[in-house]
This record gives sequence, structure tokens and C-alpha cells, in this order.
Amino acid sequence: MTTQLKKNNFSIEVANPSNIIETKPQRPNIDHLIKRIIVEKRKENRKNIFLLFSILSILTSGILVFSFSN
Repeated sequence: MTTQLKKNNFSIEVANPSNIIETKPQRPNIDHLIKRIIVEKRKENRKNIFLLFSILSILTSGILVFSFSN
């Protein structure tokens, strides 16, 4: 058995600076991200306040009903 070397099919081309187009990766807009985080926190705070008031109103109505039924 003989081993034969495979022929290299790789071609080395010299890079032309005119053919290379440098593309910079898009960076996120930090101000936009900070604003979005602030808006989400406000929404969460509003939801928590609404939940707190609804629980308090249910409890007070239950206490009132219980006190008037006695």
C-alpha cells in the first residue's frame, strides 16, 4: 500500500485593500437602552401599586362586611 499525498487545492490570494470593506459592528444606543429600562421599571411599579390598592380595598371591604354582619 502506498500513500499518496493529496494535492493542495488551497489558493492563497493577496488581499487587495480596495476589495476589503471594513464594516463596524452596530453598537446599541446606550441612552435608548437606559430609557427602556426606566420605562419598564415604572410599569412594574405601577403594577405593584395597583395590586397593593386592590388587596387593601378587598381587605377593608371584608372587614366592613364582617363588622356590619355582627
